[in-house]
Amino acid sequence: MHVTRCYSVAAQFQGCRDKMVEMPQLVKDLCHILYFKHLTRLCLVATECVSSLAVDSILQMQLLQAGCLWHLLLFMFSYDFTLEEGGVQRSEDANQQEVANRLAKLAVRACGRLGGYLTGDLESPNNPVAQDALNSLLTPYLARQLSLDKPEEILKILNSNCETPYLLWDNSTRAELSEYLEQQRHDKLFGETDPTYGTDFVYSIHSKELIVGGIFVRIYNEQPAYPIENAKGFTIDLLEFLASQSELLSGMSSVTLSTADNKQLQNIVMCLEALRNVIKNNAGVEMQCIGHFRLLFALLSAESCKDVQRGALEVIATVTRNHECVNDIAASDILVHLVVVLYTLPDHQVTILDILYALMSTTKIVKEALAKGALIYLLDLFCNSSAPAVREKTAELLARMGADKLVGPKVRLALGRFLPAAFADAMRDSPQICVHMFEGTHENPELIWDNDARERVSSAITHLREEHYTAQRQNPQMIWRPPDDNVLAKCGAPGELVVGGVYLRLFVANPGWVLRRPKEFLSELLDTCLNLMSKDKPDVDLLELATSALVSLLQAQPALADQVPSLGHIPRLCRQMVSCKQHSDVPKAAILVLHQLATSEVCIQAMGHTECINPLKKSMQARKDMIGVACETLNRLFSANQDQLIKQALEADMVPYLLGLLEGRLETLENPATTKAQIVKALKAMSRSLLLGDKVTAILEKSSVWAEYKDQRHDLFISNSSRAGYLTAGTPATAGYLTQGTTKTLPDAPPPMDREDPMVRTDII
Repeated sequence: MHVTRCYSVAAQFQGCRDKMVEMPQLVKDLCHILYFKHLTRLCLVATECVSSLAVDSILQMQLLQAGCLWHLLLFMFSYDFTLEEGGVQRSEDANQQEVANRLAKLAVRACGRLGGYLTGDLESPNNPVAQDALNSLLTPYLARQLSLDKPEEILKILNSNCETPYLLWDNSTRAELSEYLEQQRHDKLFGETDPTYGTDFVYSIHSKELIVGGIFVRIYNEQPAYPIENAKGFTIDLLEFLASQSELLSGMSSVTLSTADNKQLQNIVMCLEALRNVIKNNAGVEMQCIGHFRLLFALLSAESCKDVQRGALEVIATVTRNHECVNDIAASDILVHLVVVLYTLPDHQVTILDILYALMSTTKIVKEALAKGALIYLLDLFCNSSAPAVREKTAELLARMGADKLVGPKVRLALGRFLPAAFADAMRDSPQICVHMFEGTHENPELIWDNDARERVSSAITHLREEHYTAQRQNPQMIWRPPDDNVLAKCGAPGELVVGGVYLRLFVANPGWVLRRPKEFLSELLDTCLNLMSKDKPDVDLLELATSALVSLLQAQPALADQVPSLGHIPRLCRQMVSCKQHSDVPKAAILVLHQLATSEVCIQAMGHTECINPLKKSMQARKDMIGVACETLNRLFSANQDQLIKQALEADMVPYLLGLLEGRLETLENPATTKAQIVKALKAMSRSLLLGDKVTAILEKSSVWAEYKDQRHDLFISNSSRAGYLTAGTPATAGYLTQGTTKTLPDAPPPMDREDPMVRTDII
């Protein structure tokens, strides 16, 4: 015992250690002492000597070759942690177990120095051979604990049962290790030993477990909240394992799988579950998935194993909360796998829709989704799914796609080929209400929808989806294109003229309807009217309907007229009035539109910068039945005191033309007196111009007809009769003179001042 202690002290000096290296029998004799395990105190001193000699790398290998590791590990099983935790007073002289506990602690430290785990005063060279042996015999987790120099914790674990993601340890593992160590001790006496030093040792219970990155995957999935020491490293290990198994999935078919294949599939499913758990419980580790999304999305196509698809789906759902991951998915061009799985995993459609919703925050993915046919899949779910939650999620997703700044307009345009525009707005405002709208029956200016229309549209969408799904299964990279024919026009409400999502026939019948997008409707309605006017042979019925709708809109919402100049339609309207190709109905429609625009001062100012008086004069000459409306329009224009308009009138010889009308009988008009009154008021308004009034007055003074009318008050001739005759279908009742009944007899007293034409500016008389 004392000699052994001398060698322990001598090992502190380099010269002594060099001499000991030349004495191989020394290490053999030292290890031979460890066989006398019943001499606990002697073994304790010998273990201290082993720890001291392990400071030299050559002596480390000699100790391993001499079999000291088998003895040290066996000493650890003599530890009794209940004695340590009992709280009773104890001493080595009176308690043999106390000596055994101390020996076990020294054995732990000696193993730490043999492998080079410890630092500080106990530091020793790293020994990969010893570390590999300890990883196999003690498990990687316990081997790592050697570096903490807390032998009590290691010994307590070794002598109790434990089941954590890092360690599966029970009576069977202790028995296996003890049996192996005893066998090695015995063999060493006869000169035999394990040349691998135990690196090939495998516990039978561990051989049945999937271990990735030193973690028991099954146990981790049972304890997902267990703290992982290196969560990022574990994530990478899981991804690498999945990549190594990808060949199995790619070669898998619907044929019966072998037992080994089924085991591999189970391992893949467990890895996917572990990957989801580690990402969910460790913020930031999802970044490790960047660069691996092709692998994860490819797993969605493993249709022969639904569990693999489900596991991959759950992992993808977890990573989409990270914007960097979403960007990497967008750059990988792999969305088609997720779109197709909508129909291969019908029980998980809500999860898939949630994933798609998160991904649609990126324009590139919205563009890819549209190209790969996500729209037709989503429409089919919205129209035909039996699950209300799926339909509402689908509506919400379609609304988000349509809200994208760059691709959104294309999405809304494609959506408009299948569903009325009212549904697109309802999807944005309230997906739940949108579903109820789809199932209901409606007939209003913005929606004509009944059971027949719903069934026709739903059937057409299902047919298109099935065609695309079949083709996409054969070629995942194929591009989806909306059908050339408008499905809604054929199946929704055929025969109806729809402009800007508004059914014109119903709008004319109910112009007071509160429109969803009145400005857009105004712009598209103006375009429609002008396009119809520009045709060589315009559709008269459509032109009259569109014109009636436009006039009704401006009457119901007068403030909208102020938006027209900024849209650039007034010059186009004036050009149509003088077009040589014009149909006889074009001047009529143009006069009616101009008549309504003349109620807006903003429009009148814009007309001052556009040649409109001469076109209006030519339209009056072409359609003499519209002279009454045109004269009222002129009265409104000139009463606004715009010198530019009066200048146009002088250049177009409008004053002589109006005087000629004043002289004529106007028998073709319904109310000649009213028309003449409007002419007189228009001429008087022109004469009040400070800049050009003298020229107008000079022309008027030369006319004998003007002398008869200039001093008369003509308000009495302007009746409050309806102007329904201006439009073929009649205009809806609105406020003002258009709503009042026809006056049968003239009043005896002059009319009150408030009966003046509201468009006349009396402040400049």
